[in-house]
Amino acid sequence: MPLAPSETKPETLPSYLPLSELTYIVQTGRIPNALLFHGPRGTGKKQAALFFAQACNCRANSGRPCNTCVSCKKISAGVHPDMIFLGPADNKKIITISQIREIGGIIASRANEAAFRMVCICHADLMNPQAQNALLKMLEEPPRRTFFILAVERTTPLLPTILSRCRRIDFQALADHEIKTILCTQYGLDPETAHIISGTAGSNLDQALRLSGLNKGEAPDRKSLRTWLIKEICGFLTTPKHQSSFKGLDLSRLLSARPEYIHDAMAVIRTVFRDFCILKYMPDKIVNLDFLSVFKDISKVHSYSRILTWITLFHETEKRLESNSGIRLTLDRFFLSLSLFE
Repeated sequence: MPLAPSETKPETLPSYLPLSELTYIVQTGRIPNALLFHGPRGTGKKQAALFFAQACNCRANSGRPCNTCVSCKKISAGVHPDMIFLGPADNKKIITISQIREIGGIIASRANEAAFRMVCICHADLMNPQAQNALLKMLEEPPRRTFFILAVERTTPLLPTILSRCRRIDFQALADHEIKTILCTQYGLDPETAHIISGTAGSNLDQALRLSGLNKGEAPDRKSLRTWLIKEICGFLTTPKHQSSFKGLDLSRLLSARPEYIHDAMAVIRTVFRDFCILKYMPDKIVNLDFLSVFKDISKVHSYSRILTWITLFHETEKRLESNSGIRLTLDRFFLSLSLFE
């Protein structure tokens, strides 16, 4: 089913997005049948899609959203009936032909109220070959006043015939200090919180907004994930050895019960082990400054070689998760390896 976008207002859009190019397209009145938004994860492709959809349908007709007309407000709130978002189904790794055919059925009818209807396919590089061929037929003969946006991290999985029918717009990755500046200046976070969140998310702005609770479409407990998880990890690392296996398996159970949180949880765990690694030499450079005293106490009872082994085990676990290994078994293996390591 189409996915509702998280609320994003034009005035809060990061200034690094290619908005000027999108504005120029709208001002010329030559809306392409398909746009390819290409760039690393978390670089604002979904926000830019909303901006473009608003600009195409804005009653002010200036090339940029006014955010005050009915159309702009509906798109911003994620309730416009002609703004269609599609991505992999829950807990799935691909976009299937049945999903594309469902979209085809929707756009076969006239748009409800939009001047230009949008179909935004998030993670379009995850379409299987059958889905791509079904989409290609739509791109070859798109319905009137309907445009597609394909948001991708990689272009290689896409058919050359699809790429040739899209106008490509590239999105650039940000450094963590740039994300910190955005969080402070555009979202009003205090510098210490922005430092922690940007250090955890790296170049992924979307993840930074999730972890800081700034994405209004996210569950409210997303903001508390980092603090809860770090406390759990610290508790696991300080549990007596004969009990640590049980503690680790319980933590694995809790994490695997929320698979939609795994990507963010792994980012948090990565920063914890990184902080332990550099704590001895550069304590002022750690990410999780609010746990500095706790980390210092834990580092006193673990050797540096053990900490390096933690990092190795963590990277192996990341690779297994990326290769579609079962979440529960992979995390069980990870925490048991940590608890049994001498």
